[in-house]
Amino acid sequence: MTDDPMSQARAQLTELLEAARTGAIVPVRLPGQLEAIDALLEQVATDSSAPAKAESVAAPDLAEAMKANAYFVSHAVHELRTPMTSIRGYSDMIVNPAMGTLTDMQKQFMETIRSNAKRMDSLMTDVSDMAKLRGGTLRVAEKMDMFKNIAMMVEKVMQPVAEEHQRTLTFDMPQGLPLLNIDGDLLAKAINKLVENSLRYNDKSDGKVTVRGRAEGNTLIVEVEDNGIGIAPEDLAQLGEVYFRSENELVRTFKGSGLGIPIAYGIVKLLGGEITVKSTVNEGTTFTIKLQGMG
Repeated sequence: MTDDPMSQARAQLTELLEAARTGAIVPVRLPGQLEAIDALLEQVATDSSAPAKAESVAAPDLAEAMKANAYFVSHAVHELRTPMTSIRGYSDMIVNPAMGTLTDMQKQFMETIRSNAKRMDSLMTDVSDMAKLRGGTLRVAEKMDMFKNIAMMVEKVMQPVAEEHQRTLTFDMPQGLPLLNIDGDLLAKAINKLVENSLRYNDKSDGKVTVRGRAEGNTLIVEVEDNGIGIAPEDLAQLGEVYFRSENELVRTFKGSGLGIPIAYGIVKLLGGEITVKSTVNEGTTFTIKLQGMG
């Protein structure tokens, strides 16, 4: 096998695709396999941003390479989703009481399969979204929308996560917010990433996250505020970098790819918005998104 990280990543993805087609995928190994591919793609990203590399590759060629990579990853993720859907479906069916009683060990095995399949699906989506953002192939479907509708989409997805982590998630949406011409699904996805991080990284018994909307003239201001662990200054300087994860002990207790915040940043930028963050260690963090309303 060649030493080129991109070639290695492609070879490993091809191997997974073949396993998917033949039914030879091992569910408990999938997260580790994709994380290995993730690491190779991170190395590609690092190499491509180095000055020496940038000088040796013409900008148009690099852009085309990133675009081709985005299509390749998107295709791989699509192919992998088919067996993953079957794995999740059959595992859900097996644990249904109507199918019979499982032993405690069998239940544990099935929960491991279900948990890894769910995590795998999330990881595949993140890898695909990041590749599309960097390759400039993520589609934007703009339409007139109210932020209240977008906030409701966020609440529907994130409320179960808040309950899982025993956090309080509240929404403050006053009347009269600017109308948007925007892809509401993409904006909801970006906010979901911010909210999920805020819900996870909180060690307080009264952990809470507030999503707040307000207007400054014709500009919509969205704030995602928490009272969690905060972000150290040295980590704040790297926030938004692809694959970056803090060395904070609480952060490391959760498995993650380091793609959530970069995806949120990338989507907000793609939608023509701005995003900033303020944080104080042990007090909390506030992400602020600014979006221009319809004229």
